[in-house]
Amino acid sequence: MPSPWESDVLLHAGPAFLAKPHPKILEVGGGSRTYVYVEGAEYTALDISRDQLDKNRYASEKILGDAQTIDYGARVFDACVFWDVLEHVESPKSALSKAANTLSPGGVVVVKGPISTSIKGMVTTMTPRWVHVMFYRHILKQPNAGKPGYAPFPVEHSVDASHSEIAATLRQLGMEVVFVGEYISTHVDALKKRMPPLYWLYESAGFIIRLISGRKCGGRKTEFLIVAKNSG
Repeated sequence: MPSPWESDVLLHAGPAFLAKPHPKILEVGGGSRTYVYVEGAEYTALDISRDQLDKNRYASEKILGDAQTIDYGARVFDACVFWDVLEHVESPKSALSKAANTLSPGGVVVVKGPISTSIKGMVTTMTPRWVHVMFYRHILKQPNAGKPGYAPFPVEHSVDASHSEIAATLRQLGMEVVFVGEYISTHVDALKKRMPPLYWLYESAGFIIRLISGRKCGGRKTEFLIVAKNSG
């Protein structure tokens, strides 16, 4: 069953490419699976990691390169997808600008990522990577977590990767933001199911942070989705 954010992608971004027999979709940070599955689509996967590209089985073209500096040449896409990617780069604005320049008229940019001010985002920022690896291995039951080509990857959490800044950047690039959604991560559900005491500690910490910050930080919603349309 698709996650709520995957369903919302097709609902709000789908009109830009579902009517086309072979829409062209760029996936920045393309790994072993796509989160935007479209029958008949032609996928291009860009990643800075050769390991990630080697695991990719759905893309017809794979590009080894940095999303912040890549020259896409004459390539044109109907959708550019950043799925849990921009929090891992130093300059999200550069990556968005490079991709937006490749869009066809009416094409869309899809960005999914963590809400950095949520309790989950704050814990991720404040804890070392080995903690993230242990969570993936023991809570999410992913034994290869932390190995080359496998999540969790180092997190930059640039200020420019917040959903408000990403939406502002897309508008500055001349795009229309048509949808912004917020969700609770499936990671939180896994924590609640497999380690209830730790889950309640997590929830209690979030409650205290919301109280102290006047609800500016520590929110329960942990993920965001933004869909923006090229109005050119």
